[in-house]
Amino acid sequence: MQLECLELAGCTLDRYINADNSRPSFLELTGISAKGSPTCSGLNAGDYRNLAALLNHPNLSQLKIINKVPLPPEIMDHFAHMQCHCLTGAFPEISRVWLAIDSNIYVWAFEHGSDVAYYDGLSETIISVGLVKPKSGVFQSFVKYLLVLTTTIDIVVLGVTFSSNKQDGSAEFEEIHLVPEPVFVLPTDGVSLLCVKSTSKGRIFMGGKDGCLYEITYQAQLGWFGKHCKKINHSTSTLSFLVPSFLNAALYDEDSIVKIEVDNTRHILYTLSGKGCIEVFDLGSDGESLTKVVRLSQGKIVSYAMDIAKTLEPIVFKPVIAISAVEETESNYLNLVAVTQSGARLYFSTGSGDGERPQYLTLMHVRMPPGFTPTNSVLKPKQVQSAVYDNGTLVMVCSSGGGDEADSLWCLSRVLPGAGFIEAHTMLAIDGAACALTALPPVHAAHLSPALLAKREVWSSSRWAVVSAWGAALLSAGAAPDLLRALLRDCRGPEAQPVKEMFQLHGADQACACALYLACEDSGGDTSVNEWAARAFLLYGAQPAPAPHFPQNSQAPSSVGSPKFVPRQVSTPMAPRPQDQLRQGQMNQSYQGHMNQTVMQNQSFMPSFQQSPTQFSQASFNVSQTRDNFPTQEFSAKHNGLYIYVGRILYPIWNLKCVTKSMTPDDKEFMSSKVTGEDCAYIAKKLQRVAAFVQRLMAPPHSDEQASLHALKLFITMSIEMLSLWKVLCEHQFHVIAASLPPEQQSALQAASFRELLVGGQEVASLLLGSLVAGYLRDNASVDGISQKLRQLCPTLYRQEDATCSKANELLIFAKQQKNPAEREEMLQQALKLCKDVAPNVNLPLVCSKLVAAGFYSGVVELCVACASKLDPQDAAVYYYKSDQPSQDREGHLMYYRRMEIYREVCLALERLYERSSDANGSTTQPDAHHTLSPADANYQGRQLVWDCLCRDDELLHVAIYEWLVSKNLGSELLSLSGAPPASLRTYLSAMARQAPAPASLLLLDLLWKVLEKAGDPLVAAHVLEGLATKPGTGATLAQRISWVSAGVVCVRGAGVRAAGGAELLRRLEEAAEVARVQAAVRAALRAAPVPPPHHLLQRLDDELLDITQLYEEYADRYNLWECKLAIVQCSGHNDALLVENIWSNILADAEAAARPLPCADERLASVLSKLNTMGREYVNTGHCFPLYFIVRQLEIMSCKLQAEKSMVFRTILNIGVSLEQVLDIYIKLVSVNERVWLGCGDESHVCAAAALLLEAARAELSPLPPTPRRRALARCKDLHEATLSALQSRPNTQELIDKLTVAQAHLDRLD
Repeated sequence: MQLECLELAGCTLDRYINADNSRPSFLELTGISAKGSPTCSGLNAGDYRNLAALLNHPNLSQLKIINKVPLPPEIMDHFAHMQCHCLTGAFPEISRVWLAIDSNIYVWAFEHGSDVAYYDGLSETIISVGLVKPKSGVFQSFVKYLLVLTTTIDIVVLGVTFSSNKQDGSAEFEEIHLVPEPVFVLPTDGVSLLCVKSTSKGRIFMGGKDGCLYEITYQAQLGWFGKHCKKINHSTSTLSFLVPSFLNAALYDEDSIVKIEVDNTRHILYTLSGKGCIEVFDLGSDGESLTKVVRLSQGKIVSYAMDIAKTLEPIVFKPVIAISAVEETESNYLNLVAVTQSGARLYFSTGSGDGERPQYLTLMHVRMPPGFTPTNSVLKPKQVQSAVYDNGTLVMVCSSGGGDEADSLWCLSRVLPGAGFIEAHTMLAIDGAACALTALPPVHAAHLSPALLAKREVWSSSRWAVVSAWGAALLSAGAAPDLLRALLRDCRGPEAQPVKEMFQLHGADQACACALYLACEDSGGDTSVNEWAARAFLLYGAQPAPAPHFPQNSQAPSSVGSPKFVPRQVSTPMAPRPQDQLRQGQMNQSYQGHMNQTVMQNQSFMPSFQQSPTQFSQASFNVSQTRDNFPTQEFSAKHNGLYIYVGRILYPIWNLKCVTKSMTPDDKEFMSSKVTGEDCAYIAKKLQRVAAFVQRLMAPPHSDEQASLHALKLFITMSIEMLSLWKVLCEHQFHVIAASLPPEQQSALQAASFRELLVGGQEVASLLLGSLVAGYLRDNASVDGISQKLRQLCPTLYRQEDATCSKANELLIFAKQQKNPAEREEMLQQALKLCKDVAPNVNLPLVCSKLVAAGFYSGVVELCVACASKLDPQDAAVYYYKSDQPSQDREGHLMYYRRMEIYREVCLALERLYERSSDANGSTTQPDAHHTLSPADANYQGRQLVWDCLCRDDELLHVAIYEWLVSKNLGSELLSLSGAPPASLRTYLSAMARQAPAPASLLLLDLLWKVLEKAGDPLVAAHVLEGLATKPGTGATLAQRISWVSAGVVCVRGAGVRAAGGAELLRRLEEAAEVARVQAAVRAALRAAPVPPPHHLLQRLDDELLDITQLYEEYADRYNLWECKLAIVQCSGHNDALLVENIWSNILADAEAAARPLPCADERLASVLSKLNTMGREYVNTGHCFPLYFIVRQLEIMSCKLQAEKSMVFRTILNIGVSLEQVLDIYIKLVSVNERVWLGCGDESHVCAAAALLLEAARAELSPLPPTPRRRALARCKDLHEATLSALQSRPNTQELIDKLTVAQAHLDRLD
C-alpha cells in the first residue's frame, strides 16, 4: 500500500511538473514558431496590463522598495573633498556597494550600510572597477575575490578576503578586507579601460576606450602572489604589438566599449560600444578560448528592426544603451537582449542552441515599450539611462529629462498568466538620479549548489539594487505570491474583492499554489499573512479544477530554422555563415519509464517486509511503466495547488541524477553526490512546512481526492526523511559509503534520479544506511550518536528494530563459527528469539540464509511462521485462499502474496537440501552446513523439515510446501509420511486441480484420490476417480481411464455399497468399466486393421469415454468390427436375434477365411473352433448374444463342407461350458428338421453321423452327473436316438450308422 501511494503521488507530480515545463516558450509567445520569421509586439492594447487597474487595487505595485541604506557617514565626509570624478556600482556576488571618489574606493554592505572597507593606494583617478572570482589553485584559499581597479595609467588588482565572527558563516555578515598590497599591476599603454567583467572561469576582460577587448591572463606561481600576468588585445592581430599605440589610435575609428556581458552557461561574451555596436565572442565550449564571431553596427540593428516593425520611426531603435546576456537555463534559443534609449527591446539569437557554438547574431523579435499602442493610453518611458534584463523581467532607469529631478524605475515582466506575450508594467519613483542598476542573485544562492540553482524557481522574485548619490536601495520585482501577499496585507484578509479577482485572474489552482507558498513561508514572527493565505487557500480551493492535461508526445514548436525563416546574413568581417539555422529544443521533457521485481537484500541492515519487494537494481526504484496513461481526473483547486507547489519545490532535483562520477588525482573513479547537504536541508525544510500545513486539509471520504492527498502526505513524509538521510550521507564521506556497495548496485545508483529515489528508493536507503553504520562499526566507534540522529531525522527508514536485527546477525555469524554444540545451540536460539521479537520487520532472506548456513532448519520454519502471524494476525490471507482467491479482495490478495513471499524462504531451504540430496558426487564446494551433509543426511533433513512444516497450524505454510513438492514431482512423498495426510492437502489439491492446465491437473487429481483413500474417505476418492476417467480432453490415455474406473470400483466396494450414494456410484462405475473395455477392444481392433482409420478418430478413443451408440455407429459398424459389434450388443443389452445371428455368421466367416491357408480340413475347422472357444467362454452365459443353435448349425455345415472329423463341433461346444442336455436338444432339432442343406454340402447324413458320435460321447459325460440331471440327459439321449433312427429309415446305405446308434443306445440304457 505504501508503494502504491508513493507511486500514485510520484505519477501525479510528474504530470504537474511536466505541465509546468510545458508553458509556452519564447518562440510561441512571440509568434515566431507559428509565423516562421521575426516578429514584433508591444503595439497592441492588450500587450501591457496595469496590475493596479486589473485587480482593482490602486496601491498594488510589482516593484517594491525593500530597504534603503544611505551612504555611510565617512563616505559623505569624503564627498566634500572630491576633486574631479566619482563612480559607483554594486557587487551583487558579495552584497556590497562600491563608490570610487577620485583615486579612492569604498566598499560596504548595501543591506545594512555597515562593514566599510576602502583602498587609497592609488595616485590616479579610478576609471573602472570590477570584481573577479579567481581561478582555482592560483591564490591562497582565503583570497576569495580579486578587485580590479583601472586608471589612465595602471591596472591594479587587489586581493579580497573575508573574516566572520558569526557562527552561521553567512556571506552578508562577513567582514570584508582589501589586501593593501596589490596582487599585480599592469600598465594601460595609454588606453583607458572603461569596463571590467569576469567569467565564471576566473578570466578578466576589459573594454578599452579604443574599442578593443582586452584580457588579463594570470597563472599560479610559487609564493602567494605571482607576477606572471599579461594584457592581451583580442580585437587586433597577434602582430599588433609591433605597431605603436598612437598609430593604432590613428588607424582605427574610436568607438569605446562601454559594456561587457558574459553568458557563463554557454561561454559567450558580448560587448556594447558607445555608438551602439554589438560584438559577439565565442569563449569555446570549455570557456578557456576566445574567437571573434560577429560585429553588428548600430545602423544594421536599426535596419533590421525597421524591417520587422515597419510602421515605427528609426529613432526609437537607437541608440542601444544596454545589453543583457540570457543564460541557457532561461531559454535555449534566446541569447541576448538589447535595450534602446526609448525602451524598445531587441531579442537576438546567435544560433548556439543544441550545444552548438555561436555562429551569427540575428534579430528575432522587437518588443516595444508601453505607450506605443494606437490608443496611446499608457505613458511612454522617457530617456532610458540604463536597463537590466534578468529572467524575463526588465528594469529600466528612466530620466525625467530635467536637471536634477529624480529618476523613475520601470519594471516590465511576464507576471500575468496568459498564452500571449502579455506583460505587467509598473513605474516607481526613486530619490535622485540613479547611478547604477544591478540584478541581485536569489536570496539563497550563497548556500545552494549550482545543481540546484541551475533551475530557477518559477516564483522567484527578482531582486535589484539601485545606487544613487544618496545611497543604495534594495528593490524586489515580485512574482505572483508577492502580489498576493501585498493584497492580503492591504485588504487585511482573503475575503476582499481584489483577492478574489487575483484567484480568478491566475486560475484557482495556480492561485491556491501561491496561497500555499505564503502559508508555508517563514514569516519571521508575524504570522498574519500565513493565516490569511491559509484561509484563502481553503476558501477558494474548494471549487473543482481539472488536473493539467497535455499531449503525451508533445511536439516542439516549429523551429526557427524552418524553410519559411532564413536569418539574414550578418555583418562582416565574418566568414560566410553556415547553412545551419536556428534550432529549437524540445519544449516538454519526455517522460522516462521505469522498471519493478523480487526481494533481494544483501546487506545485514534494515530491510523489512514493509518495504518494497524489489531488487536493488535500476528496476528496484519501483517506477511504473504506465505513468503517461495516468487518468485525468477532476479534483479541487486546493488539491491541484498543493501538487503544483510540492512539484515546484522538488522540480530542481526531480529529474537530476543522484550521483556523479569524478576522478581522483591518481585517476581513480569515485561517486559523489550531485547535491550538497545544504541543498537537501533547504528542500526538506520547505517540505516540512508543507507537511505541517497538509495535516489541516480534509477531503471527501472514500474519494479519489482523499486517496491522492493521502498519497501526497505519505510522499512528503518519505521525501523529508530521504533528503534528511541524504544530508547525513553527504556529511559522512558519501564517496566512501557509496563505494562500499556492490558494483551492480553502484551502477544502479549512478543511473537513478532523485525522482526514483524519493518514490521507490527505500531499498537504496536501507543499503546506504547499512554502509553508514558498518563504517562506524569498522572504526570501532559507538553508533549511539548516529543512531539517535537517524531516528530523529528518518524514523521510517531507520527503525528501532534495525539494531536488534544487527545483533541477531552478529549472533548468527558467531554461532556458525562456534565449535561447542551447546553454546552454538544457545546462540542460535537467542538469535531466533531476537528476530521473532521484531518480526516481521526483519531482513528475512538474509537471516534465513544464515540459519540455513548454520544448519538450523527448524529455526527457519519458526521465524517464517512468526513473521506471517504478525504480518497477518486476522488471517486475511487464509480467508482469501479458502474463498477461491476473489479478485475484489485486494487486502486478502496482498496478504496472501506477502505471506507466500515469507514462506518462500522455507522452500529455498528445502531446495538447497534437495539439491544436496541429489548430489551423487558429494561435493563440498561451499563451507555451508548443508554442504557438510551427506546426500542421505540431506534427504533425511528435508523429510524432517517437510514434516515440521506440516505439523504447524499454518495452512498457507502447508500450501507453500505442497507447491514446492509438486513442482519437483515429489507429491508422492506426502503419501509416505506417517499418519493421515493433513486436511489442508485435500483443499490444496482440489483448488489447484481446478486452476491448473490439463496435464498438471491430472497429476494433482491422481494424487488427490490416493490422499482421500489414505485418509479413510474411499467414497469421495471414487468420485474423484470417476471424474478423472470420464472427463474428456484432459490428455489422459484410455488405459489410465480404465485403471481409474477400476480403482473407483474397488474404492466403492471398499466403502460398502450401503454408503450414501454408493450403489448408484458403483453402477455408474461398473457401466463405465464395461464401456471402457469395449472401447479398448475397438481401439485395439482399429489399430490391427489392415487400413487404419484417420489419426483423429483413434485419438478420440483416448481423449474421452464414448457411449455405446457412438462406438457402434462411428467405429464398429463403420469399419465392420464384428466382434466389437457383438461386445457392444452384449454391453447394451439390446435383444435382436437377426442382428446377433448376422454378427456371428460374419465372425465365423472371417475365421473360416483366415483358416483357409491351413493344409487339411481338420486343421481349418479346428482354427475356426478355436475362435469359437475363445468367444464362447465370454458369451456362453449371455443368452441372446450366443445363439447356440445357429452357431452349431453353421459350424456343422462348415464341417460337412470341409469333410472334417464329425465330433469336433459338439466337443468344442461342450468344452466352452454348454451342458450336455443343451447340446442334445440342439442336435435333436438339427436331425428332426431334416434340411436339404446337408445334401448340398455333400453328405446328407452328416448330422445323423454327428448325432451318433454324440451319443457315444454322452456315456462319458453322463457318469459324473447327479441322478436327476442324469435321468433328464438320458431321456434326451433316447429322444436323439429315436429322431436319428427316424431320419435314417428313409435314406439308403445307412445300416452301418443305424447299428452304431443301436450300440450307443444300448450302452446308455445300461446307465439308466
